[in-house]
Amino acid sequence: DNLKMKIMTQLFKNKFKSAYKQLNPEQKKTVDTIDGPVMVIAGPGTGKTHLLTMRIANILDKTDTPPEAILALTFTESAVSSMRKSLTEIIGTPAYHVKITTFHSFANDIIKNYPDDFPYIIGSTNITDVDQVKIIRQIIDNTDLKKLKPFGSWYFYLPSIMRAISELKRQGILPEEFLKIIQKEKKAFLAIKDLYYESGFHKGKMKGKYIGMQKNIDRNKELAIVYRDYQLILRKSRFYDYSDMIMQVMLVLERNNDLLLTLQEQYLYILVDEHQDTNSAQNRILELLANYHKNPNLFIVGDEKQAIFRFQGASLEYFLYFKNLYKNV
Repeated sequence: DNLKMKIMTQLFKNKFKSAYKQLNPEQKKTVDTIDGPVMVIAGPGTGKTHLLTMRIANILDKTDTPPEAILALTFTESAVSSMRKSLTEIIGTPAYHVKITTFHSFANDIIKNYPDDFPYIIGSTNITDVDQVKIIRQIIDNTDLKKLKPFGSWYFYLPSIMRAISELKRQGILPEEFLKIIQKEKKAFLAIKDLYYESGFHKGKMKGKYIGMQKNIDRNKELAIVYRDYQLILRKSRFYDYSDMIMQVMLVLERNNDLLLTLQEQYLYILVDEHQDTNSAQNRILELLANYHKNPNLFIVGDEKQAIFRFQGASLEYFLYFKNLYKNV
């Protein structure tokens, strides 16, 4: 058995060496830079995921890090499967012990493994889109809305409201925070010096170029009310929606230092594939997990020109966020 193990180990080392030889100088630098924050910007078809798996293999070969201490995050189950298959071909069975998962599955695992820290989620039921529609219709019916409840078509803005609430949660913005943002925007809006005509036929009237801005602020004020009531109904009914998982993990890690420290000690290397598709809440979780060290072993790879999940809150600013956070990246 020992001889067989040695032969298998040497076989996979030869596979790694063979794959390594095919890399160009910049790719080799990526694989060899094991410690500290690393950011790789590359276009489609340049082997970003392959580089990530090669880097994991190199970490396991060059350090005494156990596979369980490596966390690799991506966005789809197919990407998870592809990454694990690629890693298995390079290092064999240890690949099954590396934590390769999607952001949502990672959040769900934390909730399941530490249920006492998530009483709201654990004691609640995950609602469907149909349930969401029912709740928001109920709020629209029972709320005095002027902008989001047009006469003759009360539910016209319902799809937009659902999308907006999901977006706010992906950004990790709670109802009370959203209201503060709107109040700040309203204050800045009213401080505009040329808001109204000062003379002429339209004296005292708001200029046309600002009317649209005022309507958006008024809609957002009502959206804040709907969002607040929506969350209150979810809590009261012991429900949670899909976007709540990541936001709740973010909120708990921000205030629960014991749980955060446990996870920080558990994952010594964090790697993120297709990082351009991350949103604010996901990046906040990454930052919290990584901030145990001044120069964390955080590796992100992506294409700044290709944000597939931009509609889910992904933005170029989040892709460049860690470049600004860690000056020596």
